[in-house]
Amino acid sequence: MDNRELIDKWLSVFGKGVETKLIKDHVTSYGNLLWHLFTWGNVPCIKGDEARIAFDALNYTEAIRFYDGYANHIEGVSVIDKISAQKVDKDRNSDVYIVAKDFSWTYVRTHEDYLGPFLCVKR
Repeated sequence: MDNRELIDKWLSVFGKGVETKLIKDHVTSYGNLLWHLFTWGNVPCIKGDEARIAFDALNYTEAIRFYDGYANHIEGVSVIDKISAQKVDKDRNSDVYIVAKDFSWTYVRTHEDYLGPFLCVKR
């Protein structure tokens, strides 16, 4: 899956039901970030320390990690082994996105200390 396909899949799964105009105006337009889906789009998710605890409790062996999500652009896509929220917090890359290989959940640590992290689990 190339970067464009990964972005499109992430948005279609976690942005399901969010108005297309809202995504266009506040998530994918220049100057916006993919994680704005959770702030502007009112997508149900767990936030803050609760998200960290729930993320650490997830049962998985591999996930996909990518960085930035700025203006619909991602970098550093890689498959990673299970990682703790504490390690993600120590990752000093701008925004860190981790998504299950089956897209059943995503965890986002933002560059804003007062926003997030976010854990969104699709049911």
